Amino acid sequence: MGDSPDDGRFAVGYRLAALAPSGVLVVLLPLAAAYAGFLALDAGVVIASAAFTVFGLVTLALVPLYLRAVVRALRGAPLLTFSDRGVTLHSARVTLPWSNLAQIRIDHTPGRADLIVFVPLEQERVLAELRGLPRKFARDGIGRVGGPIFVRTAQLARPVEEILAAARGFTSAPVRHHRTLGRTPAKLPR
Repeated sequence: MGDSPDDGRFAVGYRLAALAPSGVLVVLLPLAAAYAGFLALDAGVVIASAAFTVFGLVTLALVPLYLRAVVRALRGAPLLTFSDRGVTLHSARVTLPWSNLAQIRIDHTPGRADLIVFVPLEQERVLAELRGLPRKFARDGIGRVGGPIFVRTAQLARPVEEILAAARGFTSAPVRHHRTLGRTPAKLPR
Protein backbone atom coordinates (compact mmCIF):
# COMPACT_ATOMS: atom_id res chain seq x y z
CA MET A 1 0.00 0.00 0.00
CA GLY A 2 1.54 3.25 -1.12
CA ASP A 3 0.99 6.41 0.78
CA SER A 4 1.47 9.15 -1.76
CA PRO A 5 -0.58 10.35 -4.71
CA ASP A 6 2.30 9.31 -7.01
CA ASP A 7 1.66 5.66 -6.03
CA GLY A 8 -2.03 6.06 -6.87
CA ARG A 9 -3.09 5.82 -3.24
CA PHE A 10 -2.86 7.87 -0.05
CA ALA A 11 -3.87 6.30 3.26
CA VAL A 12 -4.48 7.98 6.60
CA GLY A 13 -4.60 5.84 9.72
CA TYR A 14 -6.24 6.27 13.10
CA ARG A 15 -4.61 8.38 15.78
CA LEU A 16 -4.66 5.86 18.62
CA ALA A 17 -4.62 8.56 21.32
CA ALA A 18 -7.89 9.94 19.93
CA LEU A 19 -9.64 6.65 20.74
CA ALA A 20 -8.79 6.79 24.44
CA PRO A 21 -11.51 9.26 25.55
CA SER A 22 -14.18 7.10 23.92
CA GLY A 23 -12.79 4.16 25.85
CA VAL A 24 -14.05 5.69 29.08
CA LEU A 25 -17.59 5.70 27.70
CA VAL A 26 -17.19 2.12 26.48
CA VAL A 27 -16.19 1.02 29.98
CA LEU A 28 -18.93 3.01 31.74
CA LEU A 29 -21.79 1.80 29.52
CA PRO A 30 -21.62 -1.88 30.53
CA LEU A 31 -21.17 -0.86 34.17
CA ALA A 32 -24.26 1.36 33.98
CA ALA A 33 -26.21 -1.45 32.31
CA ALA A 34 -25.14 -3.91 35.00
CA TYR A 35 -26.07 -1.51 37.79
CA ALA A 36 -29.47 -0.76 36.23
CA GLY A 37 -30.01 -4.52 35.84
CA PHE A 38 -29.11 -5.06 39.47
CA LEU A 39 -31.62 -2.40 40.54
CA ALA A 40 -34.28 -3.88 38.28
CA LEU A 41 -33.80 -7.36 39.73
CA ASP A 42 -33.40 -6.23 43.32
CA ALA A 43 -36.19 -3.67 43.58
CA GLY A 44 -38.26 -4.46 40.50
CA VAL A 45 -38.42 -0.78 39.62
CA VAL A 46 -39.85 -0.13 36.17
CA ILE A 47 -37.52 2.81 35.56
CA ALA A 48 -34.50 0.62 36.35
CA SER A 49 -35.77 -2.00 33.89
CA ALA A 50 -36.13 0.65 31.19
CA ALA A 51 -32.67 2.02 32.00
CA PHE A 52 -31.21 -1.50 31.82
CA THR A 53 -32.79 -1.99 28.39
CA VAL A 54 -31.54 1.36 27.07
CA PHE A 55 -28.01 0.96 28.46
CA GLY A 56 -27.89 -2.62 27.22
CA LEU A 57 -28.91 -1.69 23.68
CA VAL A 58 -26.51 1.25 23.52
CA THR A 59 -23.74 -1.00 24.86
CA LEU A 60 -24.47 -3.61 22.19
CA ALA A 61 -24.37 -0.94 19.49
CA LEU A 62 -21.32 1.08 20.55
CA VAL A 63 -18.89 -1.38 22.15
CA PRO A 64 -18.36 -3.53 19.01
CA LEU A 65 -17.81 -0.41 16.89
CA TYR A 66 -15.27 0.94 19.36
CA LEU A 67 -13.46 -2.39 19.63
CA ARG A 68 -13.35 -2.63 15.83
CA ALA A 69 -11.79 0.85 15.65
CA VAL A 70 -9.16 -0.07 18.27
CA VAL A 71 -8.28 -3.32 16.50
CA ARG A 72 -8.03 -1.49 13.16
CA ALA A 73 -5.83 1.20 14.74
CA LEU A 74 -3.53 -1.37 16.32
CA ARG A 75 -3.24 -3.29 13.03
CA GLY A 76 -2.39 -0.08 11.20
CA ALA A 77 -5.45 -0.30 8.94
CA PRO A 78 -6.40 2.96 7.20
CA LEU A 79 -9.28 5.11 8.34
CA LEU A 80 -9.37 7.22 5.18
CA THR A 81 -7.95 6.41 1.74
CA PHE A 82 -7.59 8.49 -1.41
CA SER A 83 -7.26 6.50 -4.62
CA ASP A 84 -8.14 6.85 -8.29
CA ARG A 85 -11.66 5.60 -7.43
CA GLY A 86 -12.30 8.35 -4.89
CA VAL A 87 -12.15 8.91 -1.14
CA THR A 88 -13.05 5.98 1.11
CA LEU A 89 -13.96 6.02 4.79
CA HIS A 90 -13.09 2.44 5.73
CA SER A 91 -14.77 2.42 9.14
CA ALA A 92 -18.15 3.07 7.46
CA ARG A 93 -17.39 1.29 4.16
CA VAL A 94 -18.39 4.37 2.16
CA THR A 95 -16.64 5.55 -1.01
CA LEU A 96 -17.29 8.87 -2.71
CA PRO A 97 -16.01 9.07 -6.30
CA TRP A 98 -13.97 12.15 -7.16
CA SER A 99 -16.41 12.89 -10.00
CA ASN A 100 -19.19 13.33 -7.41
CA LEU A 101 -17.18 15.54 -5.02
CA ALA A 102 -18.38 19.15 -4.82
CA GLN A 103 -16.01 20.34 -2.09
CA ILE A 104 -13.93 19.38 0.90
CA ARG A 105 -15.14 21.36 3.88
CA ILE A 106 -13.40 21.87 7.21
CA ASP A 107 -15.96 22.71 9.90
CA HIS A 108 -14.61 24.79 12.79
CA THR A 109 -16.95 24.96 15.79
CA PRO A 110 -15.77 26.45 19.10
CA GLY A 111 -15.51 23.86 21.84
CA ARG A 112 -15.60 20.94 19.40
CA ALA A 113 -13.03 19.13 17.31
CA ASP A 114 -12.70 20.28 13.70
CA LEU A 115 -14.46 18.07 11.18
CA ILE A 116 -13.36 17.29 7.64
CA VAL A 117 -16.40 16.69 5.42
CA PHE A 118 -16.45 15.44 1.83
CA VAL A 119 -19.53 17.06 0.26
CA PRO A 120 -21.06 15.35 -2.80
CA LEU A 121 -22.48 17.02 -5.90
CA GLU A 122 -25.38 14.55 -6.07
CA GLN A 123 -26.47 13.14 -2.70
CA GLU A 124 -28.99 10.76 -4.26
CA ARG A 125 -26.30 9.13 -6.40
CA VAL A 126 -24.18 8.43 -3.33
CA LEU A 127 -27.09 6.80 -1.51
CA ALA A 128 -28.19 4.80 -4.56
CA GLU A 129 -24.82 3.06 -4.69
CA LEU A 130 -24.91 1.95 -1.04
CA ARG A 131 -26.87 -0.69 0.90
CA GLY A 132 -27.33 -1.59 4.57
CA LEU A 133 -25.34 0.13 7.31
CA PRO A 134 -23.07 2.08 4.92
CA ARG A 135 -26.21 3.61 3.35
CA LYS A 136 -27.60 4.52 6.79
CA PHE A 137 -24.27 6.06 7.82
CA ALA A 138 -24.06 8.10 4.60
CA ARG A 139 -27.70 9.27 4.82
CA ASP A 140 -27.24 10.34 8.45
CA GLY A 141 -23.98 12.11 7.60
CA ILE A 142 -25.54 13.99 4.70
CA GLY A 143 -28.40 15.08 6.97
CA ARG A 144 -26.22 16.10 9.92
CA VAL A 145 -23.05 17.55 8.40
CA GLY A 146 -23.65 17.67 4.65
CA GLY A 147 -21.55 14.75 3.46
CA PRO A 148 -21.46 10.96 3.54
CA ILE A 149 -17.80 10.95 4.57
CA PHE A 150 -16.79 12.97 7.61
CA VAL A 151 -14.07 12.54 10.23
CA ARG A 152 -12.96 14.53 13.25
CA THR A 153 -9.52 15.82 12.40
CA ALA A 154 -8.26 14.77 15.84
CA GLN A 155 -8.86 11.12 14.86
CA LEU A 156 -6.50 11.30 11.89
CA ALA A 157 -2.89 10.18 12.22
CA ARG A 158 -1.69 12.85 9.78
CA PRO A 159 -2.04 16.65 9.86
CA VAL A 160 -4.99 18.13 7.96
CA GLU A 161 -2.66 20.18 5.75
CA GLU A 162 -0.94 17.01 4.56
CA ILE A 163 -4.31 15.33 3.89
CA LEU A 164 -5.57 18.32 1.90
CA ALA A 165 -2.33 18.46 -0.10
CA ALA A 166 -2.78 14.77 -0.99
CA ALA A 167 -6.43 15.35 -1.95
CA ARG A 168 -5.32 18.10 -4.35
CA GLY A 169 -3.33 15.42 -6.19
CA PHE A 170 -6.59 13.59 -6.95
CA THR A 171 -9.22 16.33 -7.31
CA SER A 172 -9.62 19.99 -8.12
CA ALA A 173 -12.64 20.31 -5.79
CA PRO A 174 -12.30 23.42 -3.62
CA VAL A 175 -11.46 23.32 0.07
CA ARG A 176 -13.72 25.52 2.18
CA HIS A 177 -13.41 26.48 5.82
CA HIS A 178 -16.77 26.76 7.54
CA ARG A 179 -16.70 28.57 10.86
CA THR A 180 -19.75 28.39 13.10
CA LEU A 181 -20.55 30.08 16.33
CA GLY A 182 -21.03 27.97 19.44
CA ARG A 183 -24.31 26.18 20.10
CA THR A 184 -25.24 28.47 22.97
CA PRO A 185 -26.92 31.75 22.09
CA ALA A 186 -24.99 34.91 22.70
CA LYS A 187 -25.84 36.89 25.84
CA LEU A 188 -26.98 40.39 25.08
CA PRO A 189 -25.95 43.14 27.49
CA ARG A 190 -28.80 44.70 29.44
